[in-house]
Amino acid sequence: MVAPKITAEEQRKIEVILTRWTGKLTWGALVAKVHLELGIKTTRQTLCTYIGVSTSYKKRKAQLRGVTPSLYTMITASDVKLIEQIEHLKAEVEVLKRNNAEQLRMIERMLLNASFIPNLDLYALVKKRPEEIQKN
Repeated sequence: MVAPKITAEEQRKIEVILTRWTGKLTWGALVAKVHLELGIKTTRQTLCTYIGVSTSYKKRKAQLRGVTPSLYTMITASDVKLIEQIEHLKAEVEVLKRNNAEQLRMIERMLLNASFIPNLDLYALVKKRPEEIQKN
């Protein structure tokens, strides 16, 4: 039986997990964390096939090399939850910004390639669709 494909939303969630990862990072630990947090049963080999996940893993692994755990001060449980929420949101924003930049580059590339097609009206490619036009 073939394992189900990981959706783009699930990939983004895995990248967020990687971005906010603390402590020792291994593929086994990541697979366990993905199963625990997202309920996705997968393998290291499967995760490696997704470029975004693989890149995020390598980047975070490099960042964590040589990092020693910091000393924790006395804080409340609600403070910990708020800090985790902030870190999660920062990581999610970083992933979304990166995805946005990649999508903009793709659109620019498509428009540039389309400009080299003879007799192609670029205005026809970017004009509003009938469903987008407001009816007064």
